[in-house]
Amino acid sequence: MDGATEAVPEPRPGSRRALPCSSFRAAAVAALLSVPLAAGAQATKLTDVPLPPPPPGTKKIDVPLPPPPPGTKKIESKPAAPAAQPAASQGVPGAVTPATAPGSRVMGIKVPAEHCLNCHAQLTQRRVLHAALEKQDCIFCHKPVAGAPGKCQSKTSKKWSFSLPEPDLCYGCHARLDQSKSVHTAVRQGSCLSCHVEHSSNYPGLINEPREKVCLGCHDVDPLTTKVVKHAPVAEGLCLDCHNPHGSDLTASLRGVSGSQFCLRCHDVKAPTGRGTPGTAYRIDLSLKDVHPAMKKTDCTGCHDGGHGSDNVKMLKKAPPDLCYGCHKRVDTAKFMHSAVVVGDCSVCHAPHSSAQPKLLTKPTLNETCFICHQDDVTGRKVIHKPVAKACDACHDAHGAPFRKNLKKGPGKAQCYSCHEQQVDTGKVRHPALERYGCSACHDSHGTGYAFLLPKKVNALCAECHPAQKDGIHVSPVVRTGHTIGGPNLRDPRRKGHEFSCASCHNPHGSDFPKLFYYGTTAMESCDGCHGDKSGLHPELKNIIGEARPRSVPTSGAAGGAGAGGAGSGGPAPGGGEGVPGGGGPAPGSGGPVPGSGDAGPAPGSGDGISEGGALEGRGH
Repeated sequence: MDGATEAVPEPRPGSRRALPCSSFRAAAVAALLSVPLAAGAQATKLTDVPLPPPPPGTKKIDVPLPPPPPGTKKIESKPAAPAAQPAASQGVPGAVTPATAPGSRVMGIKVPAEHCLNCHAQLTQRRVLHAALEKQDCIFCHKPVAGAPGKCQSKTSKKWSFSLPEPDLCYGCHARLDQSKSVHTAVRQGSCLSCHVEHSSNYPGLINEPREKVCLGCHDVDPLTTKVVKHAPVAEGLCLDCHNPHGSDLTASLRGVSGSQFCLRCHDVKAPTGRGTPGTAYRIDLSLKDVHPAMKKTDCTGCHDGGHGSDNVKMLKKAPPDLCYGCHKRVDTAKFMHSAVVVGDCSVCHAPHSSAQPKLLTKPTLNETCFICHQDDVTGRKVIHKPVAKACDACHDAHGAPFRKNLKKGPGKAQCYSCHEQQVDTGKVRHPALERYGCSACHDSHGTGYAFLLPKKVNALCAECHPAQKDGIHVSPVVRTGHTIGGPNLRDPRRKGHEFSCASCHNPHGSDFPKLFYYGTTAMESCDGCHGDKSGLHPELKNIIGEARPRSVPTSGAAGGAGAGGAGSGGPAPGGGEGVPGGGGPAPGSGGPVPGSGDAGPAPGSGDGISEGGALEGRGH
């Protein structure tokens, strides 16, 4: 027929396709198809080449097969099974799917002589099979339409349809899912096949797409992801982690229970872990001793956006600290504020959900909480300020205070005097460092490696401001070596428990005498404090130089001979007995430039120099 192409009719069950070709080609193909396949042998792979498409405008005409010649005998033997269809052709439009031989198995199902799977085997090739198919009964869902034309080659009927309309057909086996308060639109409309496939699927639940994509067939994800911060299940396409795909008694078909318990399904510290679950930073433990009262008064949505995203970090309804100030009194009104309060990061110090510590502290102690940001001035220090050992808030307000460094009681030394009631700066002459910088000019208020919370040894500390006096020569310019102001085992004879240092002659806090002397209006008069009443102005003062070094009990020897200054100069006896063990000088018994004075120069018997030399001849020690 001009302008028309004959369409190849659908083959009957058990028949072979007849190709419109020359007799020679037909005979060759027939010979190939007639070759029997040995049991267990490798099947010969035949490639079924589809016919080329007809020219545009071609009208399709169904031409029936001619009847067999008269007298043809019907052969009942089983035809050879066709080659298995390649997996790539399953479900591909235009791919030719051969019929399944009766008596063979499809997905473990034995196919009877006349069965739907003889032609529709491709419907069962996926991993998850509808339970009705597992029972080999297609009439669970399908029924024949008597007398209606169709393409089915079975003897029962040419056309088949669902035995009941959707969803009544599904509810014949499955429990009804449209009775909850919040029903999924597809379920309410009875469109089960919007999400499921009826025969087999590669995904659990016979859904037609992966769980991450099945919802996107109807729902537009873009409006749900416009917020800066996205809920992790939304960002990962895990809609079904929160929503029941059929419906529930909760708003928006949410799963499980309402309130905080819904969120705790994933965010509780005891919730399942693994891939796709929240990390430890996004889990909470409400079994701890101290629980945020907001967790008891309301649910998670009291502080968090409960939807798909938020404009604030961690899906908070408001940015901190405004969110916290919705319930708590503002603490950002002080003149001097804690930096964490300034930036509004309350959660640096306080756990927002629960804690094992009072006041929801994030660390076991207040000091450890402070050391999250601040340098640890306590751990490993030899000397620790007692209030600091107890807690940092003994001196500092954790949020803010009227005074610098968040001090509670006052600026500088005023804070110290709140505990140290004996004020040390009441003298007529005051140490300028104390006046300018307060106690912290010389003391570390937290902890140090030296006594009295000093950051260095006394002489080294004084030399930072008084570098010209660090060698002690300023004390006695008439003596070549100068007055010793420190050394091993050299003790302050007047202040028990202190080393001999600058502070042995000068009061580091204040004094009623010039240059912060403990005694006297002149340098020589100040010496009376240790050397006794040399000036004649302080008869009450005694010579205590012998206390500068620890003494051992003498076992032998006697007092040295009389020097130029007088008898018995070798020990603490009249006539210059101011010597300290170890004192030495240029010559035994010299006593200095003035015989008998014993006041000038590091001579045996005088002891004024307190040098580091060993005992000299004539010393009774």
